[in-house]
Formats: sequence, C-alpha cells, structure tokens
Amino acid sequence: MKKVGIIDSGVEVAFLREHGMRLAGAASFSLDLEAQVLEARAYEREELEAWRDGTGTLDLEDTHGHGTAVLSILYDQVRPWPDVEVYVARVLDRNSRGHSLCLVEAMGWMLDEVGVDVLNLSLGTFHHALEAPMRELTDRAAARGAIIASSAGGMPTLPAQLESVVSVGDPALMERVGADVKVDHVVKEREVKLYMGGHWMQVPMTTSFACAVAVAEVLRDGPPPGWRRGQG
Repeated sequence: MKKVGIIDSGVEVAFLREHGMRLAGAASFSLDLEAQVLEARAYEREELEAWRDGTGTLDLEDTHGHGTAVLSILYDQVRPWPDVEVYVARVLDRNSRGHSLCLVEAMGWMLDEVGVDVLNLSLGTFHHALEAPMRELTDRAAARGAIIASSAGGMPTLPAQLESVVSVGDPALMERVGADVKVDHVVKEREVKLYMGGHWMQVPMTTSFACAVAVAEVLRDGPPPGWRRGQG
C-alpha cells in the first residue's frame, strides 16, 4: 500500500463526498503569532469519517481551494486508484498564507510519523532560517526511498532547492527562471483539469499544479528517469 501525502490548504469535504474519497489520515498546523504557540492536531480515521459524513467538524476544511485543486489533479489523472492511502496536512489559511515553522512540522509529521512514500508540496517559502531541519527531514526520507516533489519558484525557494527534493516547473516558469533556481522536472502541458469552487474546469498550468501532475505521473507510471534522489 503506497502512502501519498499533500501539504497545502486542506481539502473541501464536499469534494471527498462527491467523489467517494476517504483520507487515511490528516493533520492541521497553525501558529499563534501573538502567543508564539504552534498548534498541531492529528486526526484519526474515525474523526475523518465523522467529518466526511457531516457528524463532526475538523480544522481541515479548505477555505482557499488550492489543496483541493491539487488533490483533484491526482484523482483525475491517476484513476483507477492503485493501492494508495491519502494523507493531508493543512498549513495554509484562506489567503494561502502560512508559517515556515508549520511547514517544517507538517513535513516531519508526513515523512517521519506517517512515513509517506510520495509527498506533494505545491508550495514553498523564501525564508531560509529553517533550511537545516528541512534538509535533515528530506535527506532522511529520500534515503529510505521516499519521493518528495515541490513546486519551483521564480526565485530560489525551499524545499524545492534541496538536493533530496524533486523541483518541478512548468513552461511559463522556464521562460523566465534564473540560473540560480533548481528545476529537476518540467511538466510540458500548459493547461490542466482540476476541481475548484464546486466544479471541474480547465485552467492555465502553474508550478503548483505542475507539481501535482508530476506526482500523478509517479503514482501512475513510477518516477521518471533522471529524477533526483537523496543519498542520505
């Protein structure tokens, strides 16, 4: 059974219901800046089922839509689903903003506690203060065979710049990206089908969505030749 993780803005419970999907596990991470307290909560299958059925509430609802769009790309491009368990970590708010510390904590939960085989990170941070713990996490996970994919940015971002992470770009990015940005894999399509705002649509490709397309390719066909793997 392959474990797949998505760290993003959560997931719309309506999408799960409409498409008959279930989460194997989930967690939410937020930072109270005033109190300087990191709030982390992991949810068990029973809680997730109650949330999905409408008999419980969890801090997982995707109020932005980005995380749901990423999951919908996997759902659309990988069907029929192989033996896959899906895990979701919510670190972004309704404005698609989050804290780097929450990202590191979510990566630790996904890579160390859950032990996902494939991790989708359609996000990144310009702040390099937490590069060391990110590097330690990704190197350790890649050494055991995990594949970690992250969307590249127009400027060097983490975790995409790390050696043990596969950095994914799209055609628009490659037309303007600088030599200091690491891009390991380029998705050639300029559009992608995804679910957002309650319905399916065709939208222009972005690096975030390209990352999900690349992960879908891994789930469907295995990792493409030449993908970087961590050496530990």
